Amino acid sequence: MKRLAETLGAVVARRDAPGGAAILFSGQEILWSGVEGVRDASSASPLLLSSKARVASISKVATALTVLKLVEAGQIDLDRDISDVLGFKLRHPKFPDSPITPRMILCHTAGIRDGESYRGVVGETLEGFFVPAGKNWNNGKHWADLPQPFGYFTYSNLAMGLLAQACENAGGDRFDRLAQKLVFSPLGIECGFNWSGISDQAAAEAATLYRRKTEGDWEVQVDGSPATLPRPNIATDPGLSLSDYVLGRNGLLFSPQGGLRASVTDLARFGMALSGVEPLLDPATRALVLTPQWTYRASPPNGDTSGGAFQGFGLGVHRLIPGDQCPVAGLRAEMVGHYGEAYGLLAGLWVDPLSTRGFAWFITGSLYGPPAGLRSGVYRVEEEMMQAAAEDLGLVDL
Repeated sequence: MKRLAETLGAVVARRDAPGGAAILFSGQEILWSGVEGVRDASSASPLLLSSKARVASISKVATALTVLKLVEAGQIDLDRDISDVLGFKLRHPKFPDSPITPRMILCHTAGIRDGESYRGVVGETLEGFFVPAGKNWNNGKHWADLPQPFGYFTYSNLAMGLLAQACENAGGDRFDRLAQKLVFSPLGIECGFNWSGISDQAAAEAATLYRRKTEGDWEVQVDGSPATLPRPNIATDPGLSLSDYVLGRNGLLFSPQGGLRASVTDLARFGMALSGVEPLLDPATRALVLTPQWTYRASPPNGDTSGGAFQGFGLGVHRLIPGDQCPVAGLRAEMVGHYGEAYGLLAGLWVDPLSTRGFAWFITGSLYGPPAGLRSGVYRVEEEMMQAAAEDLGLVDL
């Protein structure tokens, strides 16, 4: 496990990050785990394996797993109109007769994209993003302007709010609590959306996220002094509180797109659920997750790859496809998981479902504008970490 340890150490030593953590696993066995650097740049408190960070879009894996547990319970149907469990009718303005399904949203092929904001606030509704009279309509920018948007891959953070709202209406509880009950507790992990359900000790050990300019100091981006934050930590209109929230009205409230606070050991458990060694999902459901739902086609193009970062998708998970665009050179077989990037954090969770070997990692900050990758659409530090982990696990042809 030498390559990953050396790479993580080098990333922190050259000040590409204030701290970082990584883990390698095979089946249910942890092969190696390690940390470098600090969780709080102002006090130089060391990062711990137990330190939780805002893991950005890796949160979408937990959101997908929550949806799929409700699918297994017969409370959500992947291929029915999601309007049935949203509380409002969801339609692309140009295609008012075309239903949008949970499967389409999980695969980012529903014609939904991000506008200027996807923040959830008590006192606002999710519906307000999608209808012309809504507060956050934003001139319709949340709808892809394409001749035929359905089936075209358009990655969307906003769309995760639709899934969380469907969970609330179908499951009869707040999304953060459903995720705890259906996913986190069965996996035996303590993590939570927007700090929901996280203990005092875990909050005290959590990581602040940073960015810095090339010659500057680390600047706090999110979760400064995490032990002092409310749990859960949510946004409200003036004069309102969480007690004023009406269930099933704003699925963005707990940031299902990126607000999960988790450690690398927590992330490894998600990877084990995806590989099936942790029996969270029924075998048939897990097979659906791993089944390719979208693969990039250059001509005619069938998706926005964000510079090559997106090459394929399963049901709620990225597919890491071997080849010239893959950030891991020499990768033998597809892996599934998710990238994470927000507020300076860069991260990843990836597992080979066949061998059940996988890895998770994050760094707690990065440069403003990190160097681009050499062979893919992700940053160079991401390529370095992923390559090292895959080599340590024997997943590549050298």
